[in-house]
Amino acid sequence: MENLQTFLPYDIELLFQQYYRQLCLFANNVLNDEALAEDIVQSFFAGLCEGRNTLPEHEGARKGYLFIAIRNNCLKHIRSEKVKSKYFDQLDKDMIEEQTIMDAMIQAEVISQLMEAINQLPQGCKQVLHMAIFEKFSNDEIATNLAISINTVKSQKKRAIQLLRTRLDPQTLSLLLLLLIE
Repeated sequence: MENLQTFLPYDIELLFQQYYRQLCLFANNVLNDEALAEDIVQSFFAGLCEGRNTLPEHEGARKGYLFIAIRNNCLKHIRSEKVKSKYFDQLDKDMIEEQTIMDAMIQAEVISQLMEAINQLPQGCKQVLHMAIFEKFSNDEIATNLAISINTVKSQKKRAIQLLRTRLDPQTLSLLLLLLIE
């Protein structure tokens, strides 16, 4: 492994940290199984470490290659597990068209940016927003769980959105607002 790393034109650990979450979200869009999606992404990176998988030397081509490789590994898994009939009944042979792949990549990247921005918020704002978006709690439920007033919940949400407005691009902010409305 040490010898392999010295010849690689990329840092596997850095790539893992940079793309792991996005690739897992992308794989989950294909498989609808979070645990399996993580297994496939981890397996791919393990293959990189062991020299079974390689990436293009050109840095600009790596990101696209990662998503295509994960998509192919997901499809390989679907075929090998005989889940094929279930998925092919729902979807054509052209299960994943180029536009669908691009949409999933963009969605994974936007959600990743959103999660990263939320994690940088002050603790109270982060906690309230996380409960509202990811746990789908109402304002009343958040107030009860955190033992705070409903007005505090509302003000924490408002403060969080104001802070995120300065940190996020308009599309990501729109996604955040949609998630809060649901």
